[in-house]
Amino acid sequence: MFVGNRKTKIYLFTITGIALTLAIGFFLSNLKCKQLIEDNIFLGIKDGLLEKRKSITKVEIPEGATAIGDRAFYDCINLKSIIIPEGVTVIGESAFYNCINLESIVIPETVKKINLNAFDNCVKIEYIKLPDNLEIIQTGAFNNCSSLKSIEIPKAVDAIYPEVFLDCNSLEEVSFLGNIIEINNSAFEGCEKLKTIKLPESLEKIDELAFNNCSSLSDINIPEGIKAVGEDAFSGTDILKKTDIDEYGCAYLGKVLIYSKEEKEYIKIKDSTKVIADDVFDDYENLKHVEFPNSLERIGNNSFRSCESLEEISIPEGVKSIGESAFMYSGLKKVSLPESVVDIGDYAFMECIHLSEINIPKCVENIGHWCFSNTDYLLDMESDEYGCKYFKNILFGYAGGESHVKLREGTKRINGDVFFNSLKLEKIEIPKSVEIIDREAFSGCKNLKECIFEEESNIKIIYEEAFKECKSLKEIEIPESTKYLGGTAFEDCEALEKVVFKEGCDIKILNMGVFWGCTNLMEITLPSSLEEVYFAAFAHCESLEKIRFPESIKYIDSSALEICKNLKQIYVPLSIKKDFKKVRKSINFGGAHPKVIYY
Repeated sequence: MFVGNRKTKIYLFTITGIALTLAIGFFLSNLKCKQLIEDNIFLGIKDGLLEKRKSITKVEIPEGATAIGDRAFYDCINLKSIIIPEGVTVIGESAFYNCINLESIVIPETVKKINLNAFDNCVKIEYIKLPDNLEIIQTGAFNNCSSLKSIEIPKAVDAIYPEVFLDCNSLEEVSFLGNIIEINNSAFEGCEKLKTIKLPESLEKIDELAFNNCSSLSDINIPEGIKAVGEDAFSGTDILKKTDIDEYGCAYLGKVLIYSKEEKEYIKIKDSTKVIADDVFDDYENLKHVEFPNSLERIGNNSFRSCESLEEISIPEGVKSIGESAFMYSGLKKVSLPESVVDIGDYAFMECIHLSEINIPKCVENIGHWCFSNTDYLLDMESDEYGCKYFKNILFGYAGGESHVKLREGTKRINGDVFFNSLKLEKIEIPKSVEIIDREAFSGCKNLKECIFEEESNIKIIYEEAFKECKSLKEIEIPESTKYLGGTAFEDCEALEKVVFKEGCDIKILNMGVFWGCTNLMEITLPSSLEEVYFAAFAHCESLEKIRFPESIKYIDSSALEICKNLKQIYVPLSIKKDFKKVRKSINFGGAHPKVIYY
């Protein structure tokens, strides 16, 4: 038995204490923030006992990572610097969202895509070099990076997505190194220190609010090839303050009629003008006559909407496109279109109730949906034996008399709203030539029981709400040629019991609410190509008992199967087992407790 003096005991106690402290320290250090990596994707940081993600100041992403996952560093408010290793190709959605102290970041040349809101609200970043190989900068990627002073857009990027640099109010310099084709809505809105910008000659479209409230912007070139300029694209800028107003109250930027300051009865648009921007003469009730220049190529969206006194126009040769709602609700009675027109946008002449005389050139390739809705022109157009009205290979009118309709061979497109709320329609036969069923084409056909696609159908696109509220439709076979099925396409088809995706069908996404409220749908096997299922795709399918997701599936929204009260079996590939927990929780919350079979 060892008997030590008091000093020895104290010494031993101290040594033991130090050892225990070191051991505990070592143990706890391994419980700090752990990096989560799966399939070479850096998923984020897991909170430990001592350290939370909000306290992290520095992170080293290991070599071998190929992507930064969605929300990986979300709300890491004390993160100051990070180096992303070579090999990473994608920065995920909201990956660095609200990293308010992030000052330094190195993005390797391997990165090709920066996803939605990736650096949103990183308010301390002053400079960031984008890699030469970058191809896509998604919506809101640098939103509210309020310290960012300059940016170079790499050569491979061809579009500036919406709100990419929204409220970057320290941004002074933007350089485009490549051939940007379009700048989307609010892309640079609120960049109040941006004084000058050199737009590339490749630019074709500047969307609404693109440079709105760039209050210091005083110098900008409008490229020769510009085809469309959106509403208020330059509102709140010094450019407009310096722009001369002509005798007709019109202001121009380059060859674009950008806005009109005052309402007049007669307008002569300046020679050399190529584009009338969106909304320029919207709601000019007293406008009676417009003289267009021979240089004109595009009439913008809503540009003459609600011009109630405008009764006749002659559009010159050279105009290629007429925008959405361009003359909607106007007083037009007669329209002369040139042979150069190839595109007439959605709602372009809708509700021009007195419009009885219009020539549609043979070269027109697209007539938007609801384009001539509620016009005398459409009312007086000759119908075939089924009540259908055609222009070339486009079906864009229906007189509404027959219960059984067989579309004409050679028809390629069924325009939006053609059969909208046609209560007499019970059976439709669609020839193999049809490639597109537009928005709301059969929406509200409550007595439609049969939709028959001819063998070897070439249907490629079924747009949003195409068969919405077809409450008597019991069965639908989606042709193998189909590549796109729009959101709410079959919403509230209450009688729908059977949906068959033919082998070879190449649909990759089931969009929002596509089968919402199909209360009699009992069983469905999804196409082998399917990768993503979006918000509420099968919500309120209360009779659905069995569903099988293919091996290709990568994402299922947590709400996809909400209020499916009778679900009994769900087949899910092992590859998404972890992510499927959220979906299962939502299903259980709705009252169902199905057996989930992972394969």
